[in-house]
Amino acid sequence: MPHLDHVNVVVGDPDRSVAFYTHLLSLTVVMDRMLEGVWFEDVTGIAGARARCIILDAPGGGCRVELLAYLDHDGTPLPVNSRPATPGLRHFAVRVDNIEACLSGLDDPPLIIAVPHHIVPSGKRMAYVHDPDGTIVELAEYTATPSFG
Repeated sequence: MPHLDHVNVVVGDPDRSVAFYTHLLSLTVVMDRMLEGVWFEDVTGIAGARARCIILDAPGGGCRVELLAYLDHDGTPLPVNSRPATPGLRHFAVRVDNIEACLSGLDDPPLIIAVPHHIVPSGKRMAYVHDPDGTIVELAEYTATPSFG
């Protein structure tokens, strides 16, 4: 059975994004490397493509978050309209045990919303937060194993 391996988010400031995701989701950096060379140019379609790649993982494993910061040959960030290097993603959802604990310490915590039981009968609460580049991260807290009808 396939499972989600990782979510890729292109970021402008990798250190700021690492701080955000490690605080919000208690993720840990498991890899921090430069991606470059012919293989990476082939993947991105960008001649001379270079990116700092940071992989974050949850305690005990699960779906990883891959942060990519695309760099020019001299290390400056690429323009945000570079096709594969365009920042963001519409949103991704992370299942959490305690939304309030995740949101603690945020300057402007979002509203926590209870999803109506006719949508998720087993019970779900959710909140949307924005990472430093504007990507929406949904925090999903289920009362029981999710059932959808």
